[in-house]
Amino acid sequence: MCEAIDDVEIGFRQLEFAIKLLSYIELGKINPADFDTDHLVQLNAGNLHFPSVNFQSMDALIRAASLNVVIAFSATTLVLDQAFDATGIKPDFRRSDDDGKLRLLVYMVRCAYAHGVAYPRWSVTNKKAGVLTVNVEGQTIKLDLARLHGQVFEINQIGGYENWYRIRNASQRLFSVASVA
Repeated sequence: MCEAIDDVEIGFRQLEFAIKLLSYIELGKINPADFDTDHLVQLNAGNLHFPSVNFQSMDALIRAASLNVVIAFSATTLVLDQAFDATGIKPDFRRSDDDGKLRLLVYMVRCAYAHGVAYPRWSVTNKKAGVLTVNVEGQTIKLDLARLHGQVFEINQIGGYENWYRIRNASQRLFSVASVA
């Protein structure tokens, strides 16, 4: 269980790094001419060579950094879901308490990313899926799961990254309680 909890910290640290990197690029603090250089990485088993062709413009840097944020976010969906599993808290459409709804929300977001990292899609096949309303640290997230089925997941559907960090905080409190029990 400790490894799953540690993975949550690692995953969210990578998301923080990706968001900061994107912010720095958008603020012009990383110059394409400085970044997109011919680069050789020397490894024990051989070398990797990256030519200076993929990040020559600010737009190319922003696209790459934006996708990096999406990939890092995807990792956080997986590690949160695994931490819930490790603490014995399974997703259940029948639960009506906030903790159960929080668990279900994490599971549903993880399922979206299981159907595509770059273009995640909501996958709601449970007949009991209806409107999921979750209160997380004073913020209400309301999702019509049946209507979302098949649609591309967008972070603003759950209230943005700010709410995702609230979801992480609330989840970690549940993990603390479960590890004591």
